[in-house]
Amino acid sequence: MEIKEKQVVTMKRKQYLPLALGIYINYAILGMATIIVSQYGTQFQALWHTNLKGISTVIAMIGVGRLLTILVAGYLSDRLGRKRTMLIGMVAQIVFLVGLLFSTNLISACVAALFMGVTNSFGDTASYPALTDAFQDQAASMNSLVKAAMSLAQFVLPFIVAAEPNSKMTLIAMVVIMVLDIGLIAMAAFAPQPVISKTTTKQPVAEVEQPAGPKPSMLIDGSLLIIIGFTLSFTFYTFSQYAPNFGSSVLKLGANTAKSLISWYASASLVSVFITSSLVTKVKPIKLIFVYTLVSFLALLQMVMIPSADGARLTAIVIGFFAAGGIWQLGLTLLSQYFPAKKGKVTGYYSFATALTFFVGPLVSSFIINETAVSVLHVFQIDTAVTLISLVIVIVLMVRNRRFNI
Repeated sequence: MEIKEKQVVTMKRKQYLPLALGIYINYAILGMATIIVSQYGTQFQALWHTNLKGISTVIAMIGVGRLLTILVAGYLSDRLGRKRTMLIGMVAQIVFLVGLLFSTNLISACVAALFMGVTNSFGDTASYPALTDAFQDQAASMNSLVKAAMSLAQFVLPFIVAAEPNSKMTLIAMVVIMVLDIGLIAMAAFAPQPVISKTTTKQPVAEVEQPAGPKPSMLIDGSLLIIIGFTLSFTFYTFSQYAPNFGSSVLKLGANTAKSLISWYASASLVSVFITSSLVTKVKPIKLIFVYTLVSFLALLQMVMIPSADGARLTAIVIGFFAAGGIWQLGLTLLSQYFPAKKGKVTGYYSFATALTFFVGPLVSSFIINETAVSVLHVFQIDTAVTLISLVIVIVLMVRNRRFNI
Protein backbone atom coordinates (compact mmCIF):
# COMPACT_ATOMS: atom_id res chain seq x y z
CA MET A 1 0.00 0.00 0.00
CA GLU A 2 2.85 2.36 0.88
CA ILE A 3 4.59 1.63 -2.42
CA LYS A 4 1.39 2.46 -4.29
CA GLU A 5 1.04 5.77 -2.41
CA LYS A 6 4.66 6.68 -3.20
CA GLN A 7 4.05 5.92 -6.87
CA VAL A 8 1.00 8.22 -6.84
CA VAL A 9 3.06 11.02 -5.24
CA THR A 10 5.84 10.53 -7.81
CA MET A 11 3.31 10.63 -10.65
CA LYS A 12 1.85 13.88 -9.30
CA ARG A 13 5.31 15.45 -9.04
CA LYS A 14 6.07 14.54 -12.65
CA GLN A 15 2.72 16.03 -13.66
CA TYR A 16 3.74 19.39 -12.19
CA LEU A 17 7.34 19.46 -13.45
CA PRO A 18 6.44 21.54 -16.57
CA LEU A 19 4.84 24.09 -14.22
CA ALA A 20 8.00 24.28 -12.09
CA LEU A 21 10.20 24.57 -15.20
CA GLY A 22 8.01 27.35 -16.58
CA ILE A 23 8.17 29.28 -13.30
CA TYR A 24 11.96 28.97 -13.08
CA ILE A 25 12.39 30.15 -16.69
CA ASN A 26 10.08 33.08 -15.96
CA TYR A 27 12.10 34.08 -12.92
CA ALA A 28 15.40 33.68 -14.74
CA ILE A 29 14.21 36.24 -17.30
CA LEU A 30 12.79 38.34 -14.45
CA GLY A 31 16.20 38.29 -12.76
CA MET A 32 17.81 39.59 -15.94
CA ALA A 33 15.05 42.16 -16.49
CA THR A 34 15.58 43.53 -12.97
CA ILE A 35 19.13 44.66 -13.78
CA ILE A 36 19.07 45.04 -17.56
CA VAL A 37 18.50 48.82 -17.43
CA SER A 38 21.64 49.32 -15.32
CA GLN A 39 23.67 46.77 -17.33
CA TYR A 40 22.93 48.53 -20.62
CA GLY A 41 22.83 51.92 -18.88
CA THR A 42 25.19 53.76 -21.24
CA GLN A 43 23.29 52.59 -24.32
CA PHE A 44 19.90 53.46 -22.82
CA GLN A 45 21.16 56.92 -21.82
CA ALA A 46 21.98 57.65 -25.46
CA LEU A 47 18.74 56.08 -26.70
CA TRP A 48 16.52 57.99 -24.27
CA HIS A 49 18.54 61.24 -24.44
CA THR A 50 19.09 61.22 -20.68
CA ASN A 51 21.77 60.67 -18.03
CA LEU A 52 22.22 58.60 -14.87
CA LYS A 53 19.44 60.56 -13.15
CA GLY A 54 17.07 59.52 -15.93
CA ILE A 55 18.14 55.88 -15.64
CA SER A 56 17.44 56.04 -11.89
CA THR A 57 14.00 57.50 -12.59
CA VAL A 58 13.17 54.58 -14.91
CA ILE A 59 14.30 52.09 -12.25
CA ALA A 60 12.18 53.93 -9.67
CA MET A 61 9.09 53.51 -11.87
CA ILE A 62 9.47 49.73 -11.51
CA GLY A 63 8.88 50.29 -7.81
CA VAL A 64 5.83 52.45 -8.52
CA GLY A 65 4.31 49.68 -10.63
CA ARG A 66 4.91 47.18 -7.85
CA LEU A 67 3.46 49.49 -5.18
CA LEU A 68 0.31 50.09 -7.22
CA THR A 69 -0.39 46.40 -7.79
CA ILE A 70 1.11 44.36 -4.91
CA LEU A 71 -2.08 44.30 -2.81
CA VAL A 72 -4.57 43.72 -5.63
CA ALA A 73 -2.35 41.00 -7.16
CA GLY A 74 -2.69 38.80 -4.08
CA TYR A 75 -6.46 39.22 -4.12
CA LEU A 76 -6.66 38.31 -7.82
CA SER A 77 -4.41 35.28 -7.30
CA ASP A 78 -6.98 33.86 -4.89
CA ARG A 79 -9.98 34.84 -7.03
CA LEU A 80 -8.81 34.34 -10.64
CA GLY A 81 -6.52 31.41 -9.90
CA ARG A 82 -2.74 30.98 -10.02
CA LYS A 83 -2.50 30.30 -13.76
CA ARG A 84 -4.37 33.40 -14.92
CA THR A 85 -2.58 35.63 -12.44
CA MET A 86 0.79 34.24 -13.48
CA LEU A 87 0.01 34.75 -17.17
CA ILE A 88 -0.95 38.39 -16.48
CA GLY A 89 2.48 38.88 -14.89
CA MET A 90 4.26 37.21 -17.80
CA VAL A 91 2.42 39.31 -20.40
CA ALA A 92 3.34 42.41 -18.37
CA GLN A 93 6.98 41.36 -18.54
CA ILE A 94 6.80 41.10 -22.33
CA VAL A 95 5.25 44.59 -22.43
CA PHE A 96 8.19 45.84 -20.34
CA LEU A 97 10.81 44.20 -22.59
CA VAL A 98 9.12 45.35 -25.81
CA GLY A 99 8.72 48.80 -24.27
CA LEU A 100 12.47 49.01 -23.66
CA LEU A 101 13.05 47.75 -27.19
CA PHE A 102 11.07 50.57 -28.81
CA SER A 103 11.42 53.40 -26.27
CA THR A 104 13.13 56.46 -27.72
CA ASN A 105 12.60 58.83 -24.81
CA LEU A 106 12.48 58.85 -21.02
CA ILE A 107 8.69 59.04 -20.74
CA SER A 108 8.03 55.91 -22.82
CA ALA A 109 10.77 54.06 -20.88
CA CYS A 110 9.11 55.04 -17.58
CA VAL A 111 5.74 53.77 -18.80
CA ALA A 112 7.34 50.47 -19.81
CA ALA A 113 9.02 50.22 -16.40
CA LEU A 114 5.62 50.35 -14.68
CA PHE A 115 4.81 46.99 -16.28
CA MET A 116 7.95 45.48 -14.76
CA GLY A 117 6.50 46.36 -11.37
CA VAL A 118 3.26 44.62 -12.36
CA THR A 119 5.31 41.55 -13.31
CA ASN A 120 6.91 41.45 -9.86
CA SER A 121 3.58 41.68 -8.05
CA PHE A 122 1.61 39.19 -10.13
CA GLY A 123 4.55 36.80 -10.47
CA ASP A 124 5.22 36.58 -6.72
CA THR A 125 1.58 36.23 -5.66
CA ALA A 126 0.94 33.42 -8.18
CA SER A 127 4.22 31.53 -8.55
CA TYR A 128 5.12 30.84 -4.91
CA PRO A 129 1.60 29.63 -4.00
CA ALA A 130 1.46 27.53 -7.20
CA LEU A 131 4.70 25.75 -6.29
CA THR A 132 3.50 25.28 -2.71
CA ASP A 133 0.21 23.77 -3.94
CA ALA A 134 1.97 21.44 -6.39
CA PHE A 135 4.88 20.33 -4.20
CA GLN A 136 3.48 20.49 -0.69
CA ASP A 137 6.14 18.26 0.90
CA GLN A 138 8.96 20.07 -0.91
CA ALA A 139 7.61 23.62 -0.88
CA ALA A 140 10.63 25.21 0.84
CA SER A 141 13.19 23.73 -1.54
CA MET A 142 11.08 24.37 -4.66
CA ASN A 143 10.53 27.99 -3.64
CA SER A 144 14.25 28.39 -2.90
CA LEU A 145 15.00 27.39 -6.49
CA VAL A 146 13.03 30.47 -7.65
CA LYS A 147 15.65 32.70 -6.03
CA ALA A 148 18.38 30.41 -7.38
CA ALA A 149 17.05 30.82 -10.94
CA MET A 150 17.10 34.61 -10.58
CA SER A 151 20.62 34.64 -9.12
CA LEU A 152 21.97 32.34 -11.82
CA ALA A 153 20.48 34.53 -14.56
CA GLN A 154 21.89 37.69 -12.98
CA PHE A 155 25.29 35.99 -12.83
CA VAL A 156 25.13 35.21 -16.55
CA LEU A 157 23.75 38.55 -17.82
CA PRO A 158 26.99 40.60 -17.53
CA PHE A 159 28.72 38.01 -19.72
CA ILE A 160 25.86 38.24 -22.23
CA VAL A 161 26.21 42.04 -22.22
CA ALA A 162 29.95 41.70 -22.84
CA ALA A 163 29.36 39.26 -25.72
CA GLU A 164 26.38 41.18 -27.16
CA PRO A 165 26.71 44.94 -26.54
CA ASN A 166 23.53 45.65 -28.53
CA SER A 167 20.65 45.72 -26.03
CA LYS A 168 18.06 45.18 -28.76
CA MET A 169 19.34 41.68 -29.57
CA THR A 170 19.30 40.70 -25.89
CA LEU A 171 15.79 42.09 -25.42
CA ILE A 172 14.49 40.25 -28.51
CA ALA A 173 15.96 36.98 -27.22
CA MET A 174 14.31 37.53 -23.82
CA VAL A 175 10.93 38.26 -25.47
CA VAL A 176 11.14 35.07 -27.55
CA ILE A 177 11.92 33.00 -24.44
CA MET A 178 9.01 34.63 -22.58
CA VAL A 179 6.57 33.87 -25.42
CA LEU A 180 7.65 30.21 -25.39
CA ASP A 181 7.40 30.16 -21.61
CA ILE A 182 3.84 31.52 -21.72
CA GLY A 183 2.97 28.58 -23.97
CA LEU A 184 4.56 26.19 -21.47
CA ILE A 185 2.68 27.69 -18.50
CA ALA A 186 -0.60 27.77 -20.44
CA MET A 187 -0.35 24.02 -21.12
CA ALA A 188 1.09 23.07 -17.70
CA ALA A 189 -1.04 21.35 -15.07
CA PHE A 190 -1.65 23.33 -11.88
CA ALA A 191 -2.47 21.71 -8.55
CA PRO A 192 -5.97 22.28 -7.14
CA GLN A 193 -6.04 25.62 -5.37
CA PRO A 194 -7.03 25.30 -1.71
CA VAL A 195 -10.27 27.10 -0.91
CA ILE A 196 -10.77 28.32 2.63
CA SER A 197 -14.46 28.40 3.47
CA LYS A 198 -15.94 31.08 5.65
CA THR A 199 -16.73 28.57 8.35
CA THR A 200 -13.14 27.39 8.39
CA THR A 201 -11.79 30.88 8.97
CA LYS A 202 -13.95 31.15 12.06
CA GLN A 203 -12.19 28.19 13.67
CA PRO A 204 -10.10 29.03 16.74
CA VAL A 205 -6.80 28.78 14.86
CA ALA A 206 -5.35 31.47 17.09
CA GLU A 207 -5.67 29.06 20.02
CA VAL A 208 -2.44 27.49 18.80
CA GLU A 209 -0.74 30.38 20.50
CA GLN A 210 2.76 31.32 21.46
CA PRO A 211 3.94 29.97 24.80
CA ALA A 212 2.92 31.72 27.98
CA GLY A 213 4.90 34.76 29.03
CA PRO A 214 5.66 38.13 27.44
CA LYS A 215 4.58 38.31 23.81
CA PRO A 216 5.84 40.46 20.94
CA SER A 217 4.13 43.82 20.50
CA MET A 218 2.68 44.58 17.09
CA LEU A 219 3.30 48.27 17.71
CA ILE A 220 6.99 47.81 18.56
CA ASP A 221 8.29 44.44 17.31
CA GLY A 222 5.91 44.22 14.37
CA SER A 223 6.61 47.77 13.22
CA LEU A 224 10.38 47.30 13.54
CA LEU A 225 10.29 44.09 11.51
CA ILE A 226 8.20 45.74 8.80
CA ILE A 227 10.76 48.58 8.65
CA ILE A 228 13.44 45.88 8.38
CA GLY A 229 11.59 44.61 5.29
CA PHE A 230 12.34 48.00 3.74
CA THR A 231 15.92 48.53 4.93
CA LEU A 232 17.19 45.01 4.20
CA SER A 233 15.84 45.21 0.66
CA PHE A 234 17.32 48.69 0.23
CA THR A 235 20.80 47.31 0.97
CA PHE A 236 20.95 44.72 -1.79
CA TYR A 237 18.66 46.40 -4.35
CA THR A 238 20.62 49.66 -4.38
CA PHE A 239 23.88 47.72 -4.63
CA SER A 240 22.63 45.59 -7.54
CA GLN A 241 21.50 48.64 -9.51
CA TYR A 242 24.53 50.90 -9.01
CA ALA A 243 27.53 48.60 -8.51
CA PRO A 244 28.50 48.92 -12.21
CA ASN A 245 28.45 52.73 -11.85
CA PHE A 246 30.68 52.45 -8.77
CA GLY A 247 33.13 50.33 -10.73
CA SER A 248 33.27 52.63 -13.75
CA SER A 249 33.00 56.07 -12.08
CA VAL A 250 34.72 55.63 -8.72
CA LEU A 251 37.22 52.86 -9.51
CA LYS A 252 37.73 53.76 -13.21
CA LEU A 253 37.36 50.12 -14.25
CA GLY A 254 36.55 49.12 -17.81
CA ALA A 255 32.86 48.75 -18.65
CA ASN A 256 32.85 44.93 -18.71
CA THR A 257 34.93 44.66 -15.53
CA ALA A 258 32.60 47.07 -13.73
CA LYS A 259 29.53 45.12 -14.81
CA SER A 260 31.16 41.86 -13.67
CA LEU A 261 30.67 43.02 -10.06
CA ILE A 262 27.06 41.90 -10.50
CA SER A 263 28.27 38.43 -11.48
CA TRP A 264 30.20 38.17 -8.21
CA TYR A 265 27.11 39.43 -6.37
CA ALA A 266 24.74 37.01 -8.12
CA SER A 267 26.96 33.94 -7.74
CA ALA A 268 27.31 34.58 -3.98
CA SER A 269 23.54 35.05 -3.75
CA LEU A 270 23.02 31.71 -5.49
CA VAL A 271 25.25 29.89 -2.99
CA SER A 272 23.61 31.68 -0.06
CA VAL A 273 20.11 30.50 -1.01
CA PHE A 274 21.03 26.92 -0.17
CA ILE A 275 23.30 27.57 2.80
CA THR A 276 20.86 29.98 4.49
CA SER A 277 17.90 27.62 4.02
CA SER A 278 19.95 24.96 5.81
CA LEU A 279 21.20 27.26 8.61
CA VAL A 280 17.74 28.55 9.47
CA THR A 281 16.77 25.08 10.72
CA LYS A 282 19.62 25.15 13.24
CA VAL A 283 20.01 28.83 14.23
CA LYS A 284 17.36 31.29 15.43
CA PRO A 285 16.38 33.67 12.59
CA ILE A 286 17.07 36.80 14.70
CA LYS A 287 20.70 35.71 15.26
CA LEU A 288 21.23 35.03 11.57
CA ILE A 289 19.71 38.40 10.66
CA PHE A 290 22.10 40.13 13.09
CA VAL A 291 25.21 38.38 11.75
CA TYR A 292 24.20 38.86 8.11
CA THR A 293 23.40 42.55 8.62
CA LEU A 294 26.61 43.22 10.56
CA VAL A 295 28.79 41.62 7.87
CA SER A 296 26.93 43.51 5.11
CA PHE A 297 27.43 46.83 6.92
CA LEU A 298 31.17 46.24 7.46
CA ALA A 299 31.64 45.29 3.80
CA LEU A 300 29.84 48.41 2.53
CA LEU A 301 31.74 50.58 5.01
CA GLN A 302 35.13 49.39 3.79
CA MET A 303 34.02 49.88 0.17
CA VAL A 304 33.08 53.54 0.67
CA MET A 305 35.96 54.31 3.05
CA ILE A 306 38.73 52.65 1.03
CA PRO A 307 37.51 52.24 -2.57
CA SER A 308 39.45 49.60 -4.49
CA ALA A 309 38.75 47.00 -7.16
CA ASP A 310 39.46 44.07 -4.81
CA GLY A 311 37.40 45.69 -2.06
CA ALA A 312 34.46 46.18 -4.42
CA ARG A 313 34.61 42.52 -5.51
CA LEU A 314 34.70 41.44 -1.87
CA THR A 315 31.71 43.66 -1.08
CA ALA A 316 29.83 42.30 -4.10
CA ILE A 317 30.34 38.76 -2.77
CA VAL A 318 29.37 39.76 0.77
CA ILE A 319 26.23 41.67 -0.24
CA GLY A 320 25.22 38.84 -2.57
CA PHE A 321 25.63 36.22 0.15
CA PHE A 322 24.61 38.05 3.32
CA ALA A 323 22.08 40.61 2.01
CA ALA A 324 20.50 39.15 -1.15
CA GLY A 325 20.60 35.42 -0.51
CA GLY A 326 17.80 34.96 2.01
CA ILE A 327 17.95 37.52 4.82
CA TRP A 328 14.67 39.08 3.64
CA GLN A 329 12.95 35.71 4.00
CA LEU A 330 14.45 35.38 7.51
CA GLY A 331 12.77 38.64 8.52
CA LEU A 332 9.44 37.37 7.18
CA THR A 333 9.91 34.06 9.02
CA LEU A 334 10.47 35.88 12.32
CA LEU A 335 7.46 38.14 11.72
CA SER A 336 5.27 35.07 11.09
CA GLN A 337 6.57 33.41 14.25
CA TYR A 338 5.80 36.51 16.28
CA PHE A 339 2.25 36.93 14.98
CA PRO A 340 0.98 33.51 13.78
CA ALA A 341 -2.68 34.55 14.04
CA LYS A 342 -2.06 37.55 11.75
CA LYS A 343 0.31 35.88 9.32
CA GLY A 344 -1.50 36.99 6.17
CA LYS A 345 -1.88 40.59 7.28
CA VAL A 346 1.73 41.08 8.46
CA THR A 347 3.07 39.38 5.31
CA GLY A 348 1.15 41.94 3.26
CA TYR A 349 2.63 44.81 5.30
CA TYR A 350 6.14 43.34 5.01
CA SER A 351 5.83 42.87 1.24
CA PHE A 352 4.47 46.40 0.83
CA ALA A 353 7.46 47.82 2.74
CA THR A 354 9.75 45.88 0.42
CA ALA A 355 7.90 47.15 -2.65
CA LEU A 356 8.47 50.66 -1.32
CA THR A 357 12.23 50.00 -1.52
CA PHE A 358 12.10 49.52 -5.29
CA PHE A 359 10.65 53.00 -5.61
CA VAL A 360 12.40 54.97 -2.86
CA GLY A 361 15.92 53.62 -3.52
CA PRO A 362 16.18 54.68 -7.18
CA LEU A 363 14.17 57.86 -6.54
CA VAL A 364 16.55 59.06 -3.82
CA SER A 365 19.51 58.10 -6.02
CA SER A 366 18.08 60.06 -8.96
CA PHE A 367 18.39 63.29 -6.95
CA ILE A 368 22.03 62.59 -6.10
CA ILE A 369 23.67 60.65 -8.88
CA ASN A 370 25.27 62.08 -12.01
CA GLU A 371 28.37 61.24 -14.03
CA THR A 372 30.80 62.18 -11.23
CA ALA A 373 32.54 59.71 -8.93
CA VAL A 374 31.55 61.74 -5.85
CA SER A 375 27.83 61.45 -6.61
CA VAL A 376 28.05 57.66 -7.07
CA LEU A 377 30.00 57.41 -3.83
CA HIS A 378 27.22 59.36 -2.08
CA VAL A 379 24.67 56.75 -3.24
CA PHE A 380 26.71 53.99 -1.59
CA GLN A 381 27.20 56.08 1.53
CA ILE A 382 23.40 56.25 1.79
CA ASP A 383 23.23 52.49 1.24
CA THR A 384 25.75 52.02 4.07
CA ALA A 385 23.75 54.34 6.36
CA VAL A 386 20.51 52.44 5.68
CA THR A 387 22.31 49.15 6.44
CA LEU A 388 23.49 50.68 9.73
CA ILE A 389 19.84 51.54 10.52
CA SER A 390 19.00 47.86 9.86
CA LEU A 391 21.75 46.82 12.28
CA VAL A 392 20.48 49.14 15.04
CA ILE A 393 16.91 47.86 14.61
CA VAL A 394 18.09 44.24 14.69
CA ILE A 395 19.99 44.87 17.94
CA VAL A 396 16.82 46.31 19.51
CA LEU A 397 14.85 43.29 18.27
CA MET A 398 17.49 40.90 19.67
CA VAL A 399 17.33 42.51 23.10
CA ARG A 400 13.53 42.32 23.10
CA ASN A 401 13.59 38.75 21.74
CA ARG A 402 15.20 37.52 24.95
CA ARG A 403 11.92 38.19 26.75
CA PHE A 404 9.92 35.97 24.39
CA ASN A 405 9.87 32.19 24.45
CA ILE A 406 10.14 32.04 20.64
